[in-house]
Amino acid sequence: MRRPIPLLCTLALLAAGCGESGESAPASAIETEVTGEATPWSGLGEIESPGDFRFAVVSDRTGGHRTGVFASAMPKLNLVEPDFVVSVGDLIEGYTEDLETLGHEWDEFEGFVGGLRMPFFYVAGNHDMSNEVMALEWQRRFGLSYYSFVYEDVLFLVLNSELFGMVHDPDLRLPGPWNQAEQLAFAERVLAENADARWTFVLVHQPLWDGPDGAPADWEKIEALLGERPYTVFAGHYHQYTTHVRNDRQYITLATTGGGSGLRGLPFGEFDHVAYVTMTGDEPVIANLMLDGIQGSRVRTEALRDRVRKLEGAVTSEAALGAGALFRDGIARFRISNDDSAPLRIAGRFERGRDIEPLVRELERTVPAGAVARVEVPYHAPGAPVAYEGIAPARVVWTLRGGGEDDPVEIELESVVHPERRFEIEPATNPVRVDGDLSEWGSLRFSAERPGELSGHGPHAGPRDASFRFGVAYDDENLYFAVDVTDDSLVAGSDLIGREQDHVQVQVDARPDPERSANEGFYEAMASGSFSKLLGRTVTLEEPREDPLLELFGTGGPPEGSRQASARTERGYAVEVSIPTSALNEARGADWDALRINLAVTDFDAGEPDHTVLYWRASRFGPRAPEGSGTFERR
Repeated sequence: MRRPIPLLCTLALLAAGCGESGESAPASAIETEVTGEATPWSGLGEIESPGDFRFAVVSDRTGGHRTGVFASAMPKLNLVEPDFVVSVGDLIEGYTEDLETLGHEWDEFEGFVGGLRMPFFYVAGNHDMSNEVMALEWQRRFGLSYYSFVYEDVLFLVLNSELFGMVHDPDLRLPGPWNQAEQLAFAERVLAENADARWTFVLVHQPLWDGPDGAPADWEKIEALLGERPYTVFAGHYHQYTTHVRNDRQYITLATTGGGSGLRGLPFGEFDHVAYVTMTGDEPVIANLMLDGIQGSRVRTEALRDRVRKLEGAVTSEAALGAGALFRDGIARFRISNDDSAPLRIAGRFERGRDIEPLVRELERTVPAGAVARVEVPYHAPGAPVAYEGIAPARVVWTLRGGGEDDPVEIELESVVHPERRFEIEPATNPVRVDGDLSEWGSLRFSAERPGELSGHGPHAGPRDASFRFGVAYDDENLYFAVDVTDDSLVAGSDLIGREQDHVQVQVDARPDPERSANEGFYEAMASGSFSKLLGRTVTLEEPREDPLLELFGTGGPPEGSRQASARTERGYAVEVSIPTSALNEARGADWDALRINLAVTDFDAGEPDHTVLYWRASRFGPRAPEGSGTFERR
């Protein structure tokens, strides 16, 4: 339970509390200003380590949280007994104006924190504070969204990064009870009053120094105010660990404590952890505590991140295009680019899929520095020829070793081999009624009984658990989709937002090449604006509760005049979608002639906390999709 603090009292987080006798606080007290009864920290525990002390930093819990991970970290923190715990934000899923939902999410989170035997300090992230309603709820519960405290002559400065610029629109400042001018004035005053602190820690959610356009002017003001003092900055947000060095100081972007993550390991900066900081002598010692061991603060430096990013982009799959209606044999082609100054050693392991088999199982190559190599691997259908529309992919596992002998780096990547042809979109044979009844469609050509990609953290037990077929057609007015989903456990309800229940997502890219065929990561596509140029619909069985997150970060959304319908079936549910031809033509800049289609089904199962996403072709926003995959041409 959070102990109420009297107005304008100096906080001493000790069992003795904040006395009324006028006696000075003990030497090992945390000192901070209090402006009301609500406080952004919990007042539990007793601090018994004068001089040297330890604290822990937890990172993002949300943005696609994995149930139970953050909660499991609380008893583990009790085992290592830090004096207190601080956060870097994104504590609830948020992105809502519904007070009931906010209340449930914050109550749940405060329940987790209630299991700690030491104080916990809250920091606001974009998921915690993305609109005025959320800001006011934070103020009601926690009082301050930026604040400071001092312990053992060490200053902790907590900043609200949404006041620098909101994640969904960096030019927009968070509306509500606070403003950026006041935050900057506060930081200036606190830093001036604590100019002789032996160390300063800055806690902020967004790593404002690590954006595509460089640090914003207001963050550079903070750095100027920090000056030459010794300090360390902790942030989160990206869900990937990176240590930067700026101004000869450590800026650490943490990974996750249960937030959405590919969990690909240390080279990718993707792991669940807490940072454990020991303030001893004149500088901190930082360890990362993870389930599989202990790592130092430089577990992933900016230089290592950049090198791994080069390795991530080293393998490019080229669509294995075939001719005719059936796949018999073909060539999978890969381009290996080495942009490093050292040779790149690469090994490939080519696995058999349900429908296709490689004629080469393993190979190794060395690609000189600055060179490009091409790899061609023949595949064939070991049984009867198979239709491209429903062919199941095969997996390739690459091991890449770069960096030379003195600074070696090794990572694993996956590619998929998914033979396909340029599919034709045919005119609708019968008039399409967008009503969820697929009877006018006849058989649906395209199948994802074995999906091109599975993502998410939920279980998938095969085609009966979740799979789908779909068809595409057009007339003079619209482009139409019909999707027949097999799902053995439907999760739907008007009390849920779309992302919390079973749904079909249709994304259409009608732009001309090369934009249409190019692949980008999700965050890169958001930053470049590519994501917003896709046309599409997300369709649930019941009209979902409004989802502010999709309004801020969604695709270009359903264009005006588009329609959708859904209906339950004996095996699951059916979906129909129409997109006006005029929207396709506008995106193309002429009459549309080709489309790239991303089609996916998200499957929840009753009683299961997590979900699975099934893609017909590997997502163009992930690392596996060949360029131009899922392209349809107008007949």
